[in-house]
Amino acid sequence: MFQGFNESTIMYYTAIRKENCRKMYQDNEQLYLEGVKIPLDELYYELYNYFNSVDRDLLSSKRRCISSAYNDARFCCGRPVKEYFYIRFKLNRTNKKNALGFFFDASLDGYKYGLNIYNPDAGGMNKIREYILHNKRYAKRVIEDFNEAGLLEIQGEKYKKEYYPKEDIILREWLERKRISCTHEENLSPVFYEREILNYIFSAFDSVRKVYFMLKEAL
Repeated sequence: MFQGFNESTIMYYTAIRKENCRKMYQDNEQLYLEGVKIPLDELYYELYNYFNSVDRDLLSSKRRCISSAYNDARFCCGRPVKEYFYIRFKLNRTNKKNALGFFFDASLDGYKYGLNIYNPDAGGMNKIREYILHNKRYAKRVIEDFNEAGLLEIQGEKYKKEYYPKEDIILREWLERKRISCTHEENLSPVFYEREILNYIFSAFDSVRKVYFMLKEAL
């Protein structure tokens, strides 16, 4: 049962940030096990059970959902060990573009969770805009419910020029963005070390569930 993260989590990443190399990982492998791998595995099973009741299309093996200890050697830029960790439950897409998914990410700088579109491109955002414009009443209700919950924040760079000035202001917040994510971010607060963090994550995911299904249909 997931009980939150712990002192070993912080000690491990503090060591890696001080000297990012394979030897440092090997010297601190027990900290990694206690502070990262075990709680991540426990969190995975909690989230798996949650998403089993949301949309079984999100379910994937632990290997596909949980970050590994090492960075991809092709892109690590001399820092072979990850200085962060994550869990991601994403929809499987053949071309891996515009993959909708829920996430939990953390590092020494803080943690965040929410709904994201991975590897987005212009085509994906165009599909979302077209869907919203063809289903304005429904999209507005979904977005209003999301805004009223206030547990996640809509993020994504906006265009400098307004392309939809005549549309409802609630819809414009989504239509005028180059990409979209719904995220909550904060520093490592006491709840990070407690099981209670699950309640916050589940509540946030519940608040964006209608958005998820709207975007899934659009994409």
